[in-house]
Amino acid sequence: MQMHKYARSILLASAMVWVAGCASTGGNSAGQVDNEAKPVEVITEEEVVVMPVIDPAVQAVIDTGKISASAEEIEGLLQQNEYHFPFDSSELKDRDYQALDVQAAYLTSSRGAAEKIVIEGHTDERGTRTYNLALGERRANAVKRYLVLKGVAADRIEVISYGFERPVDPAHNETAWAQNRRAIIVRGN
Repeated sequence: MQMHKYARSILLASAMVWVAGCASTGGNSAGQVDNEAKPVEVITEEEVVVMPVIDPAVQAVIDTGKISASAEEIEGLLQQNEYHFPFDSSELKDRDYQALDVQAAYLTSSRGAAEKIVIEGHTDERGTRTYNLALGERRANAVKRYLVLKGVAADRIEVISYGFERPVDPAHNETAWAQNRRAIIVRGN
């Protein structure tokens, strides 16, 4: 129905331009002078269809046909680049898989196929520096493995661990630690 309205709006706009052009030259399509004024159909506000502007990255995901979600849902999932982990774990949470599916669909689309990404692994402050660097790397590699499983070339993904060196929340409590246990996808490298 909307495509019909949209097509009708385009057709009406084209007709209006044609009629206006004929009126300004004082002629008709055959080049003859026509002194009689022609009525012009006016498009009402209800007939105008505003096509939403879709982010090209979102459109690329939609075009792959791999994700069945609305453009708004895809946009939200595509913007999710941070994945949190339980204490002392590198296991992805169930809720992360859909966002990673969208990331993979974008990275394997024609628009995202040339992009390289970096996955940063982070931990909370508990544990030794050496242990946390290794844990951060396992977290980043968990994200990488999933993306590779979904078709992203492994050589396009760099993994780096910061351990506890870059906390998002410097407080010393469970809330802060939960925020700091994460892997982050940095696109556009």
